[in-house]
Amino acid sequence: MGQAERTTKLLLDFSEKEKGGANRSKRAALSATSEVLNRARGFYLDFFLAHPEKLFERVQLVNKETGEVREAVISADKLLTWAEYQTVSTPEHPHPSPLWNFSTRFPDFPWEYRRSVIKDCIGKARAYHTAHATWKQTGKAKGKPGLPTPANHPTLYAGVFSLRLNQAEIQKSFVKLRVYTGTGWEWVNYPVKKNR
Repeated sequence: MGQAERTTKLLLDFSEKEKGGANRSKRAALSATSEVLNRARGFYLDFFLAHPEKLFERVQLVNKETGEVREAVISADKLLTWAEYQTVSTPEHPHPSPLWNFSTRFPDFPWEYRRSVIKDCIGKARAYHTAHATWKQTGKAKGKPGLPTPANHPTLYAGVFSLRLNQAEIQKSFVKLRVYTGTGWEWVNYPVKKNR
């Protein structure tokens, strides 16, 4: 996974279509996308909460310049690779565990969304286990951390959006999103509100 070069926040125009906003079917597709992403996030939260030892596995890292070896917690990128190997059917690994077969439960799920969901769940699961361990050490009866929830705003990496800004007339700018329509994933244009 790469680093974000820039974060851009855009407000979609949900006013009535007659006023230049997104129509009802486009709004329904966003809701369906949010719902399927939350279900996918629930899948990976359950997966990581069932494998806490992997979340905090200690690995050896070698400094490329000095050759020095040190021990650290496994990186989120390595966890993502491990999680995909365990849960996603590929030609090299066609049969993930039936309990954790993401490919069967979410056929045709875009890999860009899957990876953003996995990264989000790694952070949520680690934070939960850390907070739970801290609470346990205090010995207090109250304040026990609750399990993380799968609801979240999606992170849109390259491959699931395309931005077209009309510099001359910013009111006519659109963002193209890959959304779930209830039957499949499609590219849909959404009008963007005027924004500085």
